[in-house]
Amino acid sequence: MSLLIIGLLIFMNFTGLNITILEPDGALYAGIAKHMARHRDYWNLFAEGHDWLDKPHFPFWMAALSFQVFGYTTAAYKLPAILFIMMGAVYTYFFAKSIYDEKVGRWAVCILLTAEHLVISNNDVRAEPYLTGLIIAGVYHLYRGQRSVFNYHILLGALFTACAVMTKGPFAVVPVGGAIAGHLIFTRQWKQLLHARWLLAAVLIALFITPGL
Repeated sequence: MSLLIIGLLIFMNFTGLNITILEPDGALYAGIAKHMARHRDYWNLFAEGHDWLDKPHFPFWMAALSFQVFGYTTAAYKLPAILFIMMGAVYTYFFAKSIYDEKVGRWAVCILLTAEHLVISNNDVRAEPYLTGLIIAGVYHLYRGQRSVFNYHILLGALFTACAVMTKGPFAVVPVGGAIAGHLIFTRQWKQLLHARWLLAAVLIALFITPGL
């Protein structure tokens, strides 16, 4: 039954692909990504012919890439955000399943995909769809990366966290780091809080962020 509900919720989130982009923010962001794609300028943000420095670059990179692949359409602009929500749903399932069980994982996905603000953000294309996918992906891989000092989970966790920073700024480190630290504190794994892997993760995050500065 839960699989059927998840399927319907996925369909629901994709139904907004062709709904007109909302003013003012949605149209502004779409215009910035369109300028980026047309001029092949991925380092500077322009709005109405002027420099626009209010937001980090990652969401505009994703939208510009989509424009180049699918053309300059409403659906092309919205598709990356929805795909990141779907990525967030997948990682939510795996994370909840690894801590609890498969049933909890499925219902966690249902709760995520019915969150009103996320459904609205899919249509308005705010930062939240990207952050949802990137933050839970970062948390999942860093959680799984506790088995050794360095493995691919630490690498992927740092990469996703860096992309989240390039979506919303340094604030994005807080929910990722808070989730990992909170888990270790709650489970009384005091020594793990000062493990060398977290220093390595911090260095990798800084390295991954550098191209977006």
